[in-house]
Amino acid sequence: MSKERTVNSVGLTVALIGSFQHHYKDVCSAWLAFSEAEIKVTTPKGAPIIEHGIPFVRFSSDPKSWTDPEIQTLALHRIFRSDFVFVVAPSGYVGRTTCYEIGRVIQAKRPLYFSEYPNDLPINVPKEYVKSVNEIINLVKESSFLPKPMYLSEGQNRHECDLLNGIYKEDEHFQSYET
Repeated sequence: MSKERTVNSVGLTVALIGSFQHHYKDVCSAWLAFSEAEIKVTTPKGAPIIEHGIPFVRFSSDPKSWTDPEIQTLALHRIFRSDFVFVVAPSGYVGRTTCYEIGRVIQAKRPLYFSEYPNDLPINVPKEYVKSVNEIINLVKESSFLPKPMYLSEGQNRHECDLLNGIYKEDEHFQSYET
C-alpha cells in the first residue's frame, strides 16, 4: 500500500511512465522538472535510448544480456518503489506497454496521476488525477500533495472499487455505471 502522507519534496519519489518510443522528449522534460524540484525519479534513470524504432525501448543503462521481460520486471520494481506514478501522456496517448504498467499500478492500489486524460485506455480517471508536472510540483512545495490511489477518490465508481477489492459480481447483479 502507498505511504499516505502529506509531503514536501524531501524524500518524495515518482516513477515516470509513458510512451518512451513516441514521447521520450516529454518524459525527459518531466524527469528534469521533478529532479530540479528535488523529487527523486525512480524510473527511468535518464539514460539515452540506445536504438530508436525497436518495439521495446532499451536504454544505455540496461544490462545488455537481459531480455525485454527482465528489463520490464526491473522497471516494475522501480515503479512500485515510488511514492506515486506519473503518466506522461501527450494528447492523451500512452501506448501498449504503458497500458500494461497502468493496469499493474491500479491493481496494486498505487497512486497514479496523468499529465492528460488518456484517450486510448478505457478506464475511469477522476479529474483530480489529471495534473501537469508543474501542478504537482507546486502542490508539493505547498505541502498539500497527498498521493493516494484512484480507487480512494470520491470520483471513482463503485464497480471499479469492487474489482480492486476482489468483489466480482455476476452479470445479473451488476448495476448501471451511474449508481
